[in-house]
Amino acid sequence: MLLPALLLPWLALLAIGPPRLRAAALIVAPLPLALLAFIDVAAIKLPPLLLGASFAVDAGNRPLLLLAGVGWSLAAAFVGAAVRRHPMRFAGFWLLTLAGQAIALLAADLASFYCGYALMTLASYGLIVHRQSDAAWRAGRVYLLLALTAEMAILAGLLTLAAANGNARFDTLDAARVGSLGAAPWLLLAGFALKLGVAPLHVWLPLAHPVAPVPASAMLSGVLVKTGLLGMLRLLPAGSVDAELLVAIGLAGAGYGALVGLTQTRLKTVLAYSTVSQMGLALAAFGALQAAGNASAASDAVLLFALQHGLNKAALFIAAGHRLHGRLAHALFLMPALALAGLPLSAGALAKDALKATFDGSGFGGVTLALSLASALTTALLLHAYRLAREDRHGRQSIHPAWPLLVVAGVLLPWLWAWPHASVIDVGRLWGGLWPVLLGAAGHAVVGRMPGVRMPPLPEGDLLLPFERAARVVLPRLVAAGERWRDWQPQWPFPRTIAAQATRRAEQLLLQLPVAGIGLLLVLGGVWLLLRYP
Repeated sequence: MLLPALLLPWLALLAIGPPRLRAAALIVAPLPLALLAFIDVAAIKLPPLLLGASFAVDAGNRPLLLLAGVGWSLAAAFVGAAVRRHPMRFAGFWLLTLAGQAIALLAADLASFYCGYALMTLASYGLIVHRQSDAAWRAGRVYLLLALTAEMAILAGLLTLAAANGNARFDTLDAARVGSLGAAPWLLLAGFALKLGVAPLHVWLPLAHPVAPVPASAMLSGVLVKTGLLGMLRLLPAGSVDAELLVAIGLAGAGYGALVGLTQTRLKTVLAYSTVSQMGLALAAFGALQAAGNASAASDAVLLFALQHGLNKAALFIAAGHRLHGRLAHALFLMPALALAGLPLSAGALAKDALKATFDGSGFGGVTLALSLASALTTALLLHAYRLAREDRHGRQSIHPAWPLLVVAGVLLPWLWAWPHASVIDVGRLWGGLWPVLLGAAGHAVVGRMPGVRMPPLPEGDLLLPFERAARVVLPRLVAAGERWRDWQPQWPFPRTIAAQATRRAEQLLLQLPVAGIGLLLVLGGVWLLLRYP
């Protein structure tokens, strides 16, 4: 089953011509990933590939395989309804992105993971710029610049890791090996955090999601960013980086993303900032994992959080392609929204309870209040998104089947996955999860009834704007200075001129036969000495 999961996206590329065959290929290609989440298969090794590629299924990738299989398949069902222009081109980039993520999710060694991750990163660019509008090209430029920066950081970290351990399998890495490599863990962390969309490295995310087609936004925000989380879990074992710093950055990013999202006026942008906020929580939970006494349980909690967030966020982005017409549509929007907020008995509450247990077990029990306040901000943010969705008159009026199916998946699959390990429902914890939701709803209601009270609007991309403005001023001056330097002619012997003349004279001397012959004899003599006296 491993080989079909890896090869099917590539084979599906051959079937993207006829519309019906293309639709079936997009839906079927990810399904083996979901099946692998529930079955035991032997690892496979492919020595002729790369440096000896190996692929496996284990506890570290099963929840994300389930998320990818279900998320990609149901979002693909909506592609035909959402993408009217250039459907074959979109399908090609869609399948290449899926192929890259499948390789990254199933990889068991450094080289295979990086190749899949790089393919996923570059192919995603085609999904972002698909509409070819000015906003899409701008978002694509920002995404590509930051994505390549992240790739350079990850590659540098991986090469440092490989220099000490070879093309190591993930199950052979430990904190002692990784933590002793100087800057390598921090390079890996920075690269994955940028792709994860954690503030302040998030600026590509609120630009890319609004301009991409709805199914692409659902995958970018719901599924693809989680591959960065897997990279951190695979390559940075517990104890390899500073836990306190990650927790602080993650919680600050969670609050920042929610507050900036409350200033936005476009639905998909609000949902993008919601992802920034939630990925801040994921980074904080990963930080707690670094200090956890039971790293396995902490990893399970982080993966459960990723599973429920991915399914519910994908459902909300598919909702953005509909009009909220009728009670069913309103309910289908509110169910995943309140789950992300952590409403008691929802999948989101289950995941956040697991995160709180992780923080308590890592010595960060004092951040429980911060998690509750983050839930309150998430509630206010998603109710703001709900208001924008009610006012939106674009999109389908009839409900596409992919939407309710994703909502049902977000409700059921996290519970089914965690059921063997889920604790009995505690009435005392119900109030701990309910009051932040009530606080966020009350705050949203109060502010909504006060027309004079509004948060100052911030442009999409927020922190990117000062850099863009500075670049518009500085870059033309640098170009003009470079042109003046190019046209400047020195009036006296300049060091570069002297060096050029000396180089030409040395070259002419070396081309003379006696000098070249003596040089060749010296080289041969040196080689003989090395071989004679190793």
